[in-house]
Amino acid sequence: MNNNRTYQFPFARYPAIRLALFFISGILFDYHLDIPPVIWLIPFCCFISIYLFFEYVHKRSLRSWLLYSALFCYLSSIVCFGGFWHSLFNSQDPPAKATILNSYTWEELSFKGEINQIKKTSSGKYQIDVSVDTTLFPNNLVWTEDYTLRTVLNPKNLRFSPKIIPGNRLHFSAVIYPLEEPRNPHEFNYKAYLASIGIYHQAGLQSIHTIKEAEVALSWNKVRNDVLSAIDHNFSQETADLAKALLIGYKNELIQETKIAFSRAGLSHIMAVSGLHVGFILAPFWIFIPIFWSFRYGKQIGLLLLIGLLIFYAGLTGFSASVSRASLTGGFLMYGRLFHKVRDSKNLTAVAALIILLIHPSDLFSIGFQLSFGAVYIILLTAPVINKTLPDWVRFRWYGTPVMVIIISLIVQLGLFPLLTYYFGEFSLVGPIANALFVPFLGLAVPLAFVFLALSFISPGIAQTLTLPVDYFLYGLHQFVLTTTQWEWSWIQTQTEGIIIFALWASVIFFIATLPIPKLRWKFLILFLSLLCIEQGEHLVQKFRPAPLELTFFDVGQGDAALLKTPQSNKHYLIDTGRWQPGYNSAKYIIIPYLKSEGIDKLDGIFLSHPHADHIGGIVELLNTIPVDTIYNSGANYDSQLFSDYQRIAKQKNIPIVSLKQGQILIPDPALRLFVYAPSEENLANSNVNNSSLIFEILYGSTEFLFMGDAEKRQEQQLTTGYPQLVDTDLLKVGHHGSKTSSTASFLKSISAEMGIVSLADRNRFRHPHPEAVQRLHSETDTLYFTSIDGAIRIISDGNSIKKGRK
Repeated sequence: MNNNRTYQFPFARYPAIRLALFFISGILFDYHLDIPPVIWLIPFCCFISIYLFFEYVHKRSLRSWLLYSALFCYLSSIVCFGGFWHSLFNSQDPPAKATILNSYTWEELSFKGEINQIKKTSSGKYQIDVSVDTTLFPNNLVWTEDYTLRTVLNPKNLRFSPKIIPGNRLHFSAVIYPLEEPRNPHEFNYKAYLASIGIYHQAGLQSIHTIKEAEVALSWNKVRNDVLSAIDHNFSQETADLAKALLIGYKNELIQETKIAFSRAGLSHIMAVSGLHVGFILAPFWIFIPIFWSFRYGKQIGLLLLIGLLIFYAGLTGFSASVSRASLTGGFLMYGRLFHKVRDSKNLTAVAALIILLIHPSDLFSIGFQLSFGAVYIILLTAPVINKTLPDWVRFRWYGTPVMVIIISLIVQLGLFPLLTYYFGEFSLVGPIANALFVPFLGLAVPLAFVFLALSFISPGIAQTLTLPVDYFLYGLHQFVLTTTQWEWSWIQTQTEGIIIFALWASVIFFIATLPIPKLRWKFLILFLSLLCIEQGEHLVQKFRPAPLELTFFDVGQGDAALLKTPQSNKHYLIDTGRWQPGYNSAKYIIIPYLKSEGIDKLDGIFLSHPHADHIGGIVELLNTIPVDTIYNSGANYDSQLFSDYQRIAKQKNIPIVSLKQGQILIPDPALRLFVYAPSEENLANSNVNNSSLIFEILYGSTEFLFMGDAEKRQEQQLTTGYPQLVDTDLLKVGHHGSKTSSTASFLKSISAEMGIVSLADRNRFRHPHPEAVQRLHSETDTLYFTSIDGAIRIISDGNSIKKGRK
């Protein structure tokens, strides 16, 4: 026997995995290249034809090169088919009928349809998804196309009726709202999310004409409503909301703080009904499978019961994508055990993935799909190896299973680390402990809770009594989560970027999976070390490059906010903090989420150009959320609650407030100089606080950045008169949102800016920017950007030139 023969991976044992990987490759190619379906179809037909020809010739000649050529063409055809399929059914491309309704944006139309789902948002509004079947356009034009419309009901403007429940029919009028792409970096892509669930329209409810109760005696909505009522009856007021989320994925009644706490405790997956819940539902079935082996047609009967159980649970949870994925995967794994095909679990899971992607190819890019199949394959690949490495005195004792659960939980958490940090920017350190403590008990609590829910329709009193242990368990779980998330070490903020980190993690998983195969495990170890060298090489190259200065101008609507990242000391300074209005401020919804996503846990300074609410709108939120070293302002006083609040909070937190004056120089970084051009004492005496704006210029190498606040004509004239030799800039943060009273021709000619940035809202009551100001800016500025059009704008400078970077 030749022991030196290299190890050959048994690809033939995993045909579904091979098919899935090449099909996914095609989807990825189309996602990035956006190729029309017909372009994919041509090479697909060519490869299939050549493949059939080579197969025919090979059967006659049996030449090896023909076999390999046929295999190449076959796999290439799968890639082309994946690209074609994604291009044909790409959910991010709105259907043709969507453009018809979108052409009525900001207009009021009438609709008739069935209520699908209702969710109360953290702001107190209601999101109501309606399956519309009749649309009434102006001039009595009736459109009978079917589509799903997401409507928003504001209780301040329209009373919420208790008759608005899933299954009832609704006749209403609503204003069509635009669905836009993310306006700021790391912002949640709400438009893409809605497209992934088949919604391409959003509207604001203006009036409800009629509500008709569902005519169908038995429907999934009715069953679900009955189950929700049964949960309210069986569980206490403190745990009912959690029980609804845990059992059927109904999270509409959970407050945002609870959702965040479970996420940081590493237990958010128990509220997102998916593979774990399907596993709990199928666990008793798994135990009783040997009974079906013992009699004729037992396997077939068991398969029918399995299908019925999965369909019922999926219907109960609203046939959500996550449950459908988990049911399909769990069903295949159960089928494998029922028909003695357990060793094909990896293949069966790949078959489930293929079916899901054939139904909806864009699911590949959903976090649910990636986490579900990522977790399943991590377990399938590593669990057998880890179990064999445990000593017998652990494996075969009563504590063997809990130990294994802890280890698998840790492996899954670490294995999913890149995905969790990429999507959420947070990673739970207490997660493995929390999962080990509670998940095993959930495996008992969830099936029992469902049994008692069924009993509640027969004997409500007995069911409520029997549910008490599960109720106490959920109460203890909730308290544990709230307590642990207060610990400083329980979770960390981090961000994953680049494909290298994902490849590193995958190589580690495969290294663990191939530990019993010496000639294969070393290959994955070499791959891991090679990827590590590449990553370290990238860091080394970055060190030798000129340190960049980064400026991010946020899209905060009708206001100003920009973040400066210094080149050498890596400090962060915020220049204005966006706008404020009742119930909203830019810091809470835009700036702080960005800082968290970037792993920025401290601001070295905040510059406030002047005290209007569209420039200091987020200051209070920032002071209450993130450490701030120093606040720099113009020294102008202002009579507003917001101004008084931030002064008071800064004093309480011992944050110095430094009023900058004309002629001062700051050094925020060894490579930077900040020259203060205004305000002067004369400016501060002016009753118009716009003309007492803090104006300064940042110098980095030969590049200059001028910030004008809301300075108007008078302050611009003082600037060009007082500093005629200094005011010559590369980038101008345009003053006063492009108003008519700013950006005068003489001022723009003096500063000769290469690039201008105007921060404003698309729709604003001031009608900014003024056409005359825009004309002047275009004539004197090489490049002009508007946050109302371009969204957030990221500027990078190496000290010699400036360029617009990616968000």
